[in-house]
Amino acid sequence: MTAGGPAVLASGVAAAESARPSAWATFRIARCATAVALAALALAGCDRSRGTAGGAASSSATKLRDRAIAAAGGRERWAAIEDVAYASTFILYGPMGEVRSETIGIQKEPLHGSPPRVRFEPLGMVEPLVLGFDGKEAWAFRGPRPLAEEDRLVFSRFNMLSNAFWFSLPFSLAEMPVALEDLGPERADDVTLDRLKVKLDKGASEAPLDWVVLYLDARTGLIDRVLAHLTASFLPHDLWLGRWLEFQEWDGIKKERRRQFYPADDSGHPIGGLVVDQFIEDVRFNNHFPDAIFNKPLAIRGENEA
Repeated sequence: MTAGGPAVLASGVAAAESARPSAWATFRIARCATAVALAALALAGCDRSRGTAGGAASSSATKLRDRAIAAAGGRERWAAIEDVAYASTFILYGPMGEVRSETIGIQKEPLHGSPPRVRFEPLGMVEPLVLGFDGKEAWAFRGPRPLAEEDRLVFSRFNMLSNAFWFSLPFSLAEMPVALEDLGPERADDVTLDRLKVKLDKGASEAPLDWVVLYLDARTGLIDRVLAHLTASFLPHDLWLGRWLEFQEWDGIKKERRRQFYPADDSGHPIGGLVVDQFIEDVRFNNHFPDAIFNKPLAIRGENEA
């Protein structure tokens, strides 16, 4: 693993970094997710799919997608959910396995529509910090003051969009334009995994990657791991392996409670130690958030804080 990777990430999370807050007990914070993983492997003949109307129903790739969606709760249940809020923890590790930072907060997002919109509220701050993405640009406010430091906003944008993308899987594969390819089964850890490659087509919602391979447990249909080609310029490595762990059911939707990310080679094997450990808890659907909370707030005094 490249030693510079965690250092670069650590500098990015400085804006939201905090100690474990007392609010942890109040909101039952445990941990959540953010960011890294998806796909490599050469793209051969692909099935095109856009929303529920796309893709050939008889194709093996579309069948894998539909089975994954059914295993996670089904299209009908997902379509009935308007938005989500969840408690999250993002733990960043250094090259020697030391904890570089731990960020705890609440992520809020609508689950349908394009482009994505996100609001993240770190907990335990002396002065309230709020970060967001309004569909066009990332923003951050500390109290009434906007934060204008570009490095912080670049990382925050990546982090929030990563969380939103991961949480929406596999349901979003039936809602946005993607190219699907069945790469065939692979045996790993005594489990057969069906590999589904996903390439985002033009017009897809903004995401921190351009393609991804989902490794689906052949027994359950649930995501076991992902291999992702990430497009963030600040990352020293572009291929990441993510492990999806500890599935729980929240109001009819099965979601991984834990995600772990490692730098990987193009065959999906780790080439370094654990870089990110993420947890998701207290998932709450249909909060009926007003659109305004995702918009960039107006500065009360008009000054910027670098």
